[in-house]
Amino acid sequence: MCIEKNRRDESGKNMKEVIIATGTLGGGGAERVFLNIANEMAERGICVRVLVTGSRPAQSYPLAEGIAVDKIASKKKNKALKIFDKYLQFREYFKHHENSTVISFFPDVSAYCVLASVGLHNKNIVSERNDPNIIPRKKFMKKIRNTAFRYADCCVFQTSDAKNYFPKSVQEKGIIIANPISSEKLPDPCDLGDREKLVLAVGRIVPQKNFLMLIKAWELIENKFPEYVLHIYGDKTYRDGVFAEELQLYIDNHKLRERVSLKGFSNNIYAVMNRAALYVSSSDFEGMSNTMLEAMAMGVPTIATDCPIGGAKAVIKDGKNGILVPVGDEKHMAAAIEKLLSNPEECKELSTEAKKVRVNMSIQKVCDDWIKLL
Repeated sequence: MCIEKNRRDESGKNMKEVIIATGTLGGGGAERVFLNIANEMAERGICVRVLVTGSRPAQSYPLAEGIAVDKIASKKKNKALKIFDKYLQFREYFKHHENSTVISFFPDVSAYCVLASVGLHNKNIVSERNDPNIIPRKKFMKKIRNTAFRYADCCVFQTSDAKNYFPKSVQEKGIIIANPISSEKLPDPCDLGDREKLVLAVGRIVPQKNFLMLIKAWELIENKFPEYVLHIYGDKTYRDGVFAEELQLYIDNHKLRERVSLKGFSNNIYAVMNRAALYVSSSDFEGMSNTMLEAMAMGVPTIATDCPIGGAKAVIKDGKNGILVPVGDEKHMAAAIEKLLSNPEECKELSTEAKKVRVNMSIQKVCDDWIKLL
């Protein structure tokens, strides 16, 4: 457990207690980012706590020993009373952890943190993890998010496009920090010649990821590559799996079952990814895809849609370390897949360049940027 509220770094300066506030510890990309950052901070001797305000899903990623997990929940049934009750609990919690730096990753949680810290001596850092034009979808939640960002001490964005969405007052206290790559958790890249005849996609089975477009693109060219298969890994969580059922129905109706598979969530996805011939990200919008970064770090030739809010184009230099294709364009996606599967030399060149993100976006470098904000 985290006991000391203020430890000292190597220079003798006090290192503040860090509270990472979230609604969930589930298997999403934002959760993976902040838990990796939390673990790296803890390994450096920083006192880290994780504050969880939601009840599901369960924790999907490991936390370093010594990181405390605290929970805030309300048993009130009335929505207004529940909000007020949670606000009071946040307020009381921050009083007991005054002078801490609070990092929040979701709009509603950020609003609680900023509001509950008024008059206290906590520093609030909020972070945008998706396309702010689209997420949150509800207008009142956008207003809540925008208010939280306006009154926060610092705002962290993944891309300049995300930062530029907000008014100048927010941009002036904004900083761009990319998602980290935890290289020590990744297997060493295997040789291209040892890879399987596998085209891989990874992500939650939700409309945002547009796996239907990817399946349709594969359908256009799959007869040219009869030895290859397309596997899609990810939680089937959207509307209790309804979207996954729609994808499976398309696969069945178009007689693609032998060549296209929805594999569900995997605890061993790195091993699968490291054997893939290609990695494909087909999202309509995205912050910065963790699995895309990890695929590149393992030298897997990567194709991604050039989607807002610019996470893919911030990392992929088209034709140099990966391939960018237009959003929602199955013909361009099919052409890109066909091009790479037909050109092993180009795959080799892309692979060599892609692996450089392993150093350029390492967890150590990215954590340094976060620690500077504390």
